[in-house]
Amino acid sequence: MGKNNYILLLLLFISGFIFAQSNQVKYIVYFKDKPTAEDISNLFSEKALAKRQKFNIAFDERDIPVNANYDEILKNENATIINTSNWLNASLISVDENKVSNLRQLPFISSIVKVEKSNIAAGIASIENENECAAQNGTMDFEDNFGSSFPQFHLLNGEYLHEQGYNGENMTIGICDNGFYNAKNNAAFSDVFSQNRLLGTYDYVHGDSAVYDEAAGSHGAFCFSFIAGIKNNQYKGTATKSNFYLFHTEDNSGERLQEEFNLATALERCDQLGVDVVTSPLGYNTFDVATENHDTSDMHKNNTPAAKAVNMASSKGILVCVAAGNQVGWQYIATPSDADSAFCIASVDINGVVASNSSMGLPGDPRIKPNVAALGKSANYINTAGNIAIGSGTSFATPSLAGMATCLWQAFPGKTNWEIKTAIEQSASQYLSPDKRVGYGIPDFKKAYDLLLNPTFVSNKNLEKELLIYPNPFQNTVTFSNLGNLHIESINVLNNIGQTLYTIDAPTGNTIALHDLSSGMYLLQVATDQGMLIKKLIKE
Repeated sequence: MGKNNYILLLLLFISGFIFAQSNQVKYIVYFKDKPTAEDISNLFSEKALAKRQKFNIAFDERDIPVNANYDEILKNENATIINTSNWLNASLISVDENKVSNLRQLPFISSIVKVEKSNIAAGIASIENENECAAQNGTMDFEDNFGSSFPQFHLLNGEYLHEQGYNGENMTIGICDNGFYNAKNNAAFSDVFSQNRLLGTYDYVHGDSAVYDEAAGSHGAFCFSFIAGIKNNQYKGTATKSNFYLFHTEDNSGERLQEEFNLATALERCDQLGVDVVTSPLGYNTFDVATENHDTSDMHKNNTPAAKAVNMASSKGILVCVAAGNQVGWQYIATPSDADSAFCIASVDINGVVASNSSMGLPGDPRIKPNVAALGKSANYINTAGNIAIGSGTSFATPSLAGMATCLWQAFPGKTNWEIKTAIEQSASQYLSPDKRVGYGIPDFKKAYDLLLNPTFVSNKNLEKELLIYPNPFQNTVTFSNLGNLHIESINVLNNIGQTLYTIDAPTGNTIALHDLSSGMYLLQVATDQGMLIKKLIKE
């Protein structure tokens, strides 16, 4: 064979390879079922197992891994497995689009959703636009050496928790963002690294643990500084003594449905690692390809991958704080802040006035969204060069509040994520008259501390463990879990000034319907053969 023929064959091979590669498309493959009889405790850290035992959170089918045989069959069909979510019972794959029709015939697949290729580099559309500028020369002389971060502390009365000695010790925070450029070399985080409180990292976009090297991924480092950053006598984050996991889930090259799947996988990992609080600025409603877009009807249903994952994470005992979003061509909150269980954070200025671009609650939605607000307009943070800078956005309000929530939970480690969230809401400035701009308003963490200090009257201390009442806040019904086989003699529902609204003698069921109550705070008085329990309940 002549030399030219060899070259021709080589060119044909290369062009065929390139053509085959160009046909590779990403899909989310949802499975019909999964194994049910597996010991999965080895997937969870000691802290995660202890947390589940402490709060009586049982393992369920969602925690069980995806059927490994299904992934192997997909691999045999020349699919590449990128990420897998046990919670969603799905795998994100890359495969030649000509082979997808074969995959749809597999009996264990329930549906396949195409993740369209991006034709444009949209930047970080899901993370709010912040205008960074240098802080004014000099430092501000506030008490306790908070420096330029004091105003955002003081708006929440958050310095009270620090004065009580709560800085996030022994608590774990997960941050899901677009990367953490130069954080490892930034002096603002030197304590975190030198004290080995950075427990792990992972980049779900590129499939490795390198989260510090992508220059476009600086936003996560900014948010990290609101919680962990320290600059002597000039700046202090809200929970500087916490442990941290840093997860890169946002693709900086464009906006794709895959990013919701990345976030879902990261939240699932947070559960396995025993993370207490997650903060994320990420929000999705429009993508580079219009067919993937969400509309407001999607966000009423909790059916986006990100919203499903946030609700699952909350059910596993994690407090998930999510930015409400900034109005950039879309005036409403995006997913996953739309999730029922998301702690959705709006943005205000130093005077407590809502930022004009802070996204509002969905139209026709009876839920209180956003939930609360924190300083996000002209907020101080530490940039990637280690200097104090000023920026704006709900994504800056969110980590600041998440750090304070972490300190509050540290003060009351026996409380659940729901009890911490509820206390913060109850402490807020417009708790009795919430709206769609800032929800319950601006929290007061001293009030939240006081509320948790004496939240219920219990004549027998064992009752709190033996009689669980949930959800709280509730929408229409309240459920009882009578773990101690108590005899419930009567239930009274009282308003916040002690007037009895309902009396149920010798109740027989484990739920009570409270559809006709208006939104607000109520007292539930439960008389049992072992004593009396009076608990605060919130109707959303």
